[in-house]
Amino acid sequence: MQATSQTILIVENEVSNRILLERVLSTRGYRCISASNGQEALDLLDQESVDLVLTDLSMPVLDGYRTAQLIRMRPNLVNVPIVAVTAHALGDEREEAKRMGCTDYLTKPFKPRQLLELVERLLPAK
Repeated sequence: MQATSQTILIVENEVSNRILLERVLSTRGYRCISASNGQEALDLLDQESVDLVLTDLSMPVLDGYRTAQLIRMRPNLVNVPIVAVTAHALGDEREEAKRMGCTDYLTKPFKPRQLLELVERLLPAK
């Protein structure tokens, strides 16, 4: 089990999904911060340093596709992994997410183990 102080930004408009992600990640010691849409996420990234971003693709105000694209435009965030966590399971959406800057893709619903394995693969222990 990994003990860490790495920070993960969760960008998700559904409160219950944010809580679930935070609970699962906190079991491994990750520090979680959250935003309910892409614009809130970008505002948070002006103030916070993060090691990984988990983003839904369908959100009000600023969706996950555009959020990933705007994150990639920031020189200090070019190498931060971005994972699309979404109910969109079609291959076209997966390819669009990657084209817009997402590093990987996790389809809802997922098992907690799947989330942790993906995060631990993208964030080796410090």
